[in-house]
Amino acid sequence: MASKFADLHCHPHMRSFNWLYDPNTDIADSKYHPWWIILPNFKKADQGGRAASYSQNDLAKIVNGNLKLSFASLYPLEKGWIKGSNKSLAVWLYDYYKYKWKAILSGVISNEKKEIFAVRDLLESIYMKLPLTKINFFQSENYDYFRELNNEKKFLAKRSNVHSETELYIPFQKRLFVNRKNVSNKHADQLKATGTYVIARNGKEVETIIKEGKHAFVLTIEGTNVFNSDRDIFTVSQNVLEVKRWNEPVFFVTFSHHFFNYLCGHAHSIPDQAGGILEQAVGMNTGFTANGREILRLLLSLDENLNYAPDKFGRRILIDVKHMSAKARKEYYREIIDPLKKRGDVIPVIASHVAYSGRISLDDQIKDMENETDSFSFERFGHHFNAWNINLCDEDIIMVFNTGGLIGLNFDQRVLGIPVSEKDNNDRHIFYFWQNFKAMMKVVIESQEISLKDKEKVISLFSLGTDFDGYIDPMNKYSTDLDLEVFRSDLIAIIQKDEEKEKFLFGKYTVENLVDRLCFDNAYDFVVKNFKQFDPKGKEVSGNLIAANDR
Repeated sequence: MASKFADLHCHPHMRSFNWLYDPNTDIADSKYHPWWIILPNFKKADQGGRAASYSQNDLAKIVNGNLKLSFASLYPLEKGWIKGSNKSLAVWLYDYYKYKWKAILSGVISNEKKEIFAVRDLLESIYMKLPLTKINFFQSENYDYFRELNNEKKFLAKRSNVHSETELYIPFQKRLFVNRKNVSNKHADQLKATGTYVIARNGKEVETIIKEGKHAFVLTIEGTNVFNSDRDIFTVSQNVLEVKRWNEPVFFVTFSHHFFNYLCGHAHSIPDQAGGILEQAVGMNTGFTANGREILRLLLSLDENLNYAPDKFGRRILIDVKHMSAKARKEYYREIIDPLKKRGDVIPVIASHVAYSGRISLDDQIKDMENETDSFSFERFGHHFNAWNINLCDEDIIMVFNTGGLIGLNFDQRVLGIPVSEKDNNDRHIFYFWQNFKAMMKVVIESQEISLKDKEKVISLFSLGTDFDGYIDPMNKYSTDLDLEVFRSDLIAIIQKDEEKEKFLFGKYTVENLVDRLCFDNAYDFVVKNFKQFDPKGKEVSGNLIAANDR
């Protein structure tokens, strides 16, 4: 029997939505839905290259890879990806010297080059593997984050709880050269599937959906920019409250993302070689703004005195600290998590798609923010890790552990600290994944502030958080959901050979237990426990049926 898998952070509808949703038509009249599979570049998919020309997490791969629980992240593309940069001539020349063609691209797509927008659009369409019309839409004045968020959610909800089968979409320019029947039969595992996904409204529904053999989707959001966070605080607040009234509830929000959202500083996330093309320095590595603190409390349903007030602010939406700068994470823990924990209101901290930085404290990360070049790493437990402050330090890990939170382990090569020299050494990638997993468990096991009895709970701390279809460069051998079973087997094999493995098994678990908890059980248990039903009168309640007025 195939293993079950859960993914704390993925984008199962992303490619189909960005290819097929026409913002100029009524989505209700569209024939398109998430079961459409966009014809992939099979060579890129087989090589495990960066996922722009193929999908890692579409519904054919979800069904055939037995991904039973998907935390489906809604993500209207940030404008920073398509605006280009406005660098000075001196900086541009330096980038040209260092990165050659990438700097030329920077010059072409600079916002100040209004007269060559068409060339810029074409280049971005080629790079991002999206239709030119979609790139034009992202760059237009009609592109509104909050409207796009609602349309994306509606697109995903169209076939919720409807038994469906995949359909193959072949882009216009390829239709003369691709035989639909032949390609579908040759690549059936990537293109053909039938099944049912259901957007769950609470943890109890997740239990029921999976028991029925269906695929549970739990909605999340990546980036508070989706609330049009550059606008006045009243508008932003009303957008948050509207999302809280959705029939399909959002479980958690990744508060920051790659570019400044006027609410909270983001961590450095874009490598040096893209510096000639993209500009993320504005707001990077800063903390919360005054508006950001208000929206943070609103998401958590807290008044200005940190009293839980669901009757006034609606259902609580949890916070994911991935992409928050180290400074912002420190403020979040100090100003919200710690005071509430002392009152007995323990808010679980989520880090949905991360790896280990090798650093001990947030202050260590804050001190070294300016040192984050592509080669910046730190050695801990005999291994070098990607030390950027986008990754977790010991202080983060202990905070997640002490609040009953969850850490999702990322599949991106750079995040995992896989060096460029080993980029194509496919059989070594599982070693780097294990080193990150192992080191973060050691942080808890070797902690002086956690009791020996409690340390055993570390086996429940981690899940998969692949970031599939988030434009990542995955571990080559495990580049889509279809590879999760191989990933599981390879991880079991490498742990079995580790001389320290008994340290993580506590004399009562097997390696298979540990890996299965990572691959499915922990995410499942976490959502069942923490994704609570909501009574519109203001109470979170238990039970099997969601309140009728909240449907």
